[in-house]
Amino acid sequence: MKILIVDDDPVSREVLRKIIASRPAHQITVAEEGTAAWALLDDPSRYFDVVFLDLTMPSPDGFEVLKRIRTSRLHDSVEVVICTGSNDRATIAKAIQLGARHYIVKPSTEAVVMGKLQQIRPDEAAVPERRLAGA
Repeated sequence: MKILIVDDDPVSREVLRKIIASRPAHQITVAEEGTAAWALLDDPSRYFDVVFLDLTMPSPDGFEVLKRIRTSRLHDSVEVVICTGSNDRATIAKAIQLGARHYIVKPSTEAVVMGKLQQIRPDEAAVPERRLAGA
């Protein structure tokens, strides 16, 4: 899967990148803020299957990036996973209103992140079989 991680917090960004990178089939790109994320998304030579999107970032914030993704016909097939520290009803409701279908709260565990990818693309996110020693 081609995955874009958008988060202005370097620690959160790196933790998520390491979790996803534990499955070698994933190609990961990172963006530190909304402007850089939109430039990557708007680049016709790039394609992303999934965007992990923080909401609280400098302008444009994650809500604006989500709104742009959901109103762009070019990005109809992009799955957006809101990945934020905000878990209040108003934030969740606004994200859903703007088209979010996936929402996880930071800090997230490997099980939560990989479970979400499994939910989005079951065939591509499957955990590889581990061989027993000597097998």
